[in-house]
Amino acid sequence: MRYLSFCLLLVTLVSCTSQKEQDAIEIKTNLDLVDQGFNDNKLDTAASRKAETEIKAFVAAYPEDSLSAGYLFKLGMLYQKQRNFKEAIDAFDKVYTDYPTSGYSRNAVFLQGFLYANELNNLDKAKEKYELYLEKYSGIDPKMTSDVQMELQNLGKSPDEILKEIQAKEGAAI
Repeated sequence: MRYLSFCLLLVTLVSCTSQKEQDAIEIKTNLDLVDQGFNDNKLDTAASRKAETEIKAFVAAYPEDSLSAGYLFKLGMLYQKQRNFKEAIDAFDKVYTDYPTSGYSRNAVFLQGFLYANELNNLDKAKEKYELYLEKYSGIDPKMTSDVQMELQNLGKSPDEILKEIQAKEGAAI
């Protein structure tokens, strides 16, 4: 009898959970599987595809929901981990464009600049995104602002060139 009561209670609770909540749980589960795969140096392509599909469906169904910006940002991060940089940039752009007041938008703009500079070697687009970051978000996070300014100063330079400049500055300071 207790088992039957427990099952009825469980069925009642599950049926009371909204579709949106169920979708959010499913997305989190699949993103956790994908992250675990990356941590184990294994790409779970089925979980990745499922997470991608679920996120796109959630954002389409609930574009005004506060979770949508975060899911799009996580989709961009997923694409970045998979080295699908164009898709990552597109996802980050959608975060900035569709959710400009979200807490994710400034990181999305920064990551666009970073990917353009360091993965796609498109320095003009990188500069554009970094300057957009400074224009919109420089007063929010001094550390990130400093990082963006440093990225702009070193745009197009090799690690050796940057190291030589640092050493020259240190030598001049002594």
